[in-house]
Formats: sequence, C-alpha cells, structure tokens
Amino acid sequence: MWREYLSGYLKHNRMSGISVRVAAFISALLLSLLCGLFYNLWNYEIETIERNEGGWHSRIIAEADEAAVERLRNAPGVAEVTVRGEASAQGADAAEKTIDITFDDKRKVFSDTPRIVSEAGILPTQITYHYELLALFLVRDPSDPAPRLLFPLFLLITGLASFSLIVIIHNAFAVTMNARIHQFGIFSSIGATPRQIRACLLQEAAVLCAVPVTAGYLIGIPAVWGIIRMSNRLVEAGTAGRHEAVFRYHPLVPVLTLAVTAVTIWISALIPAVKLSRMTPLEAIRNTGELQLKRRKSSRILACLFGVEGELAGNAVRAQKAALRTSSLSLVFSFLAFTLMQCFFVTSDISTRETYFERYQGVWDLMVTVQDTQLTSFE
Repeated sequence: MWREYLSGYLKHNRMSGISVRVAAFISALLLSLLCGLFYNLWNYEIETIERNEGGWHSRIIAEADEAAVERLRNAPGVAEVTVRGEASAQGADAAEKTIDITFDDKRKVFSDTPRIVSEAGILPTQITYHYELLALFLVRDPSDPAPRLLFPLFLLITGLASFSLIVIIHNAFAVTMNARIHQFGIFSSIGATPRQIRACLLQEAAVLCAVPVTAGYLIGIPAVWGIIRMSNRLVEAGTAGRHEAVFRYHPLVPVLTLAVTAVTIWISALIPAVKLSRMTPLEAIRNTGELQLKRRKSSRILACLFGVEGELAGNAVRAQKAALRTSSLSLVFSFLAFTLMQCFFVTSDISTRETYFERYQGVWDLMVTVQDTQLTSFE
C-alpha cells in the first residue's frame, strides 16, 4: 500500500520534490568537494613533512652496535629501520648512529618504542618522536607541548559544513512534508501507525535523493582535480619550498563521502518525519498548513516607515520565526567554517614567514643562486 501511495504521489507531484532534489544535489556536491580536498590537503601535508624531515616515526641518536640494530629490526611491529652515521673505522662496532624507526601501527609508536629500545640496550632518554607527522594520523603524546591542530581543524570544518547542510536540507524536507499534514492525519485516523508514517517519509526522501546525490558526488571528483590543477598553476612548484600537489583519491574517500551525505540527508528527513508522525489524527486533520501568529503584535516603526505593507511583513517574519531561525543557523555555521579555513591559511602563512624566511633571510654572508645545478657540484 505504502509503495503504491509513494509512487503515485511522486508521479503526480513532481514539482513538489524539486527543492529537495536541488538541496540533496548541492549537499552531495559540496561534501564530495570538501572530503576530496580534505584528503588531498592531508596527503600533501604528509608528503611535505616526509620530503623535508623524513617519514620516520621515532628516532634514536646513540651509540649502538650491529647487534642492537638487528634487535630493533626484528622487534614485533617494526616496519623499517634506517641507520645513518655508521662507524668509518674498521673494528668500531659501537659508534654514534642515527636510527630511524617506522612502525606498522602508528598508534603503538609511543608505547612500543621505549620497550624495544630498552631490549636493544639503549637508554630511553635518547628517543625522539616525529610529533608533527604522527599528529596528522591523530596519534598524540600528552607530553608534546605543541597544539598540532591541523587535522582536528579539518575535521571541525567538515563537521560544521555538514551541520549547515543538514539545516538546509531539513528546511526543504519540512516544507514538502508539512504541506501533507492533513493527508497523513487521515491515514493516521484509519489505522496508520507513526512508525509506518516515518518509514513512508524516509522512503520518499531516499527515492528523491538517490539520483541527485549520485550526480553531485560524481561531479565533485573532477571538481577536486580542477581545483588542484588551478592551485598548482597559481602557486608555482618549488616556490617557498612547496612541491607540486598531485591529485589522489583513496577508495575510502568515496565511502566516507557517501556515508556523510547519506547521514546528512537521513537526519534532515528524520527530524520533520518524527515531528509529523507524533501528531495526533485530530491535530493533523485540523491543521490547515497556514502560518498563524500566537500573539499579534503591531510594530509602530515598520508601520511608520512602510505603512501597512511593513506591518504585514513584520507579522509574517514573526510567524515564520522557527524556519528563519534554522536558516540563520545554517548561514552562521557556513560562514564559521569558511572563516576558520581562511584564518588557518593566514596563520599558517604568517608562521612560515616568521619562523623561516624572515628569521633566516639575512643570516648569510654571501648568497649565490645558480640555475639547474646540483648541490654536489659545490664540493
């Protein structure tokens, strides 16, 4: 019965779902764009750190012989051990070495490194951790004094954007569902349960959003590629220590994008569906769908400035206070996410200039710039 009713309603009321389809398409497009850019920016930060500092997780600078290094290599959970600073003289087994350790599971770096280092006969006080790289994988040490807020900031911006989209789609669903309060009141009076009404409305949301969500997601992928290409052209590769960004798309990114989009639309449709299903049959049948003021209030300022039209507009705004509140929340969270991203880029640029360029720019006695020449030519 519900399937026939749903198909019949969508077939004869195609225009009523346009706002829902448009909202679903925009949300899927923005979330696909946001998740794709988030992954590529995260991957670019990892590549930058590995280029400049290496991809090690923990480092040991100590005197260690070959047996100690071999014990580190054979320790469980260790993926790779790189040794630099070997002894040059023959017979000098124990010499000061720089040992870089990479683990299979990054979450066990802070717990396993002291253990395997002690088993190798090296003091734990000689351990250095790659805090900046590990923080990008949400692996933190409580003793690390730096905030390392890059990855959490990206997650916060994604959450704010998703919440603003939930509010936008919620308004679109609320408009179409509230227009049918009288209709569902009749269904409730003849025996339809609230669970059946909620299921019908959620099925309708799934049917309306399936094609727009897929289209928005697919369009978002080439949009991410185009933004990365444009960024590489605007910022030349190699300028200020930057390397060219490469478009990457991990298989988990579409899964995460579709999951976030589905949850966003589901929450947006569930809120008005639950509200509608909780109404009694008499309340639903009596409801005319018109906006009504609980308390009429005349505004002298609007009446003096705009006359009767201004007073009517003020009463209409007060009658739609709840809908306007949700729209205002959506705009607030959207601008908050945008402002946080802009503040992050500005702060990052200032930090780079202050900590590197402006600090070390004038410390050389002689500077020579030679094009297309490797560093080995200046031995």
